[in-house]
Amino acid sequence: MSAPEVLRVTGLRTEFRTPRGVIAAVADMDLVVHAGETVAVVGESGSGKSAFAYSIMRLIDAPGRVAAGRVEVGGQDVMALDEPAMREVRGRDMAMVFQEPSTSLNPLMPVGAQIAESITLHEAGVSRAEARARTLDLLRLVGIPAPERRIDEFPHQLSGGMRQRVVIAMALACRPSLLLADEPTTALDVTVQAQVLDLIDRLKEELGMGVVLITHDLGLVAEHAQRVAVVYAGRKVEEGPAQQVLTDPAHPYTAALLACRPDPWQASDAPLTEITGVVPQLWAMPPGCAFAPRCARAEPACTEARPGLEALEAGRLVACHVARRERLPA
Repeated sequence: MSAPEVLRVTGLRTEFRTPRGVIAAVADMDLVVHAGETVAVVGESGSGKSAFAYSIMRLIDAPGRVAAGRVEVGGQDVMALDEPAMREVRGRDMAMVFQEPSTSLNPLMPVGAQIAESITLHEAGVSRAEARARTLDLLRLVGIPAPERRIDEFPHQLSGGMRQRVVIAMALACRPSLLLADEPTTALDVTVQAQVLDLIDRLKEELGMGVVLITHDLGLVAEHAQRVAVVYAGRKVEEGPAQQVLTDPAHPYTAALLACRPDPWQASDAPLTEITGVVPQLWAMPPGCAFAPRCARAEPACTEARPGLEALEAGRLVACHVARRERLPA
């Protein structure tokens, strides 16, 4: 892509100390995001999607830690910064929208004051009047009706959809180059989901941001992402252009996720397809490919050696012995 990089993650490894030993919730993850691009990170619950996003933001608390890797935002390795410098980067250069807006807002402060606080924290010399005026502009930008009244209301006075819009306004207050959205529509109904994601798409284009969309919903990926990275048990198993991956999955896990989607032409009481088994416990990972115990296409080699990511074609990666044999030239 010709657009500049806003995020480059290289060899990211996040570990947690547990009574069963040290486990890797994120293992050797790489990712690149360009300005104006949405990259979706998908997988089942427990696959490491949120841990990956929190690691990028350096929000992993003890007993967890980022054990290795680089996270470059605008070319700067944020893993090398001390905490005061990192607080400057959060909000100014990178921001995050969390799953549940109610947990992101202070119930004792008007929503406008919370947005204005983000501006005054990151921009020295901004007066209260200027911060309030910019807050009104942000509320208008994210489509809050009657912003002159809503600016002084408390979170409990807003609907779930409006609270999520306020959280997005807070994230965009300093016009960051990178936005991480961790299941941003989980708590919202279908209509509001579409509105919020359309809003993120519009703001991405207007502000030239890069977006990392954490989701388990492949329908959202098809509509809103340009590229997709599929993760399983903390590791990336497939990456490529969203339409290619969704229409021609190379990894059996990606194909299994796609097979689980409801078919609108089936009877409403028809059973849904499911992936047998569960994501392995991180302290008891199987040898070889972590997906092999659940994979209908597994071969003996799959249980003996873990496959590395290999290029199938330009911009398309897969970690699978079977896909390598079937798709790569001998």
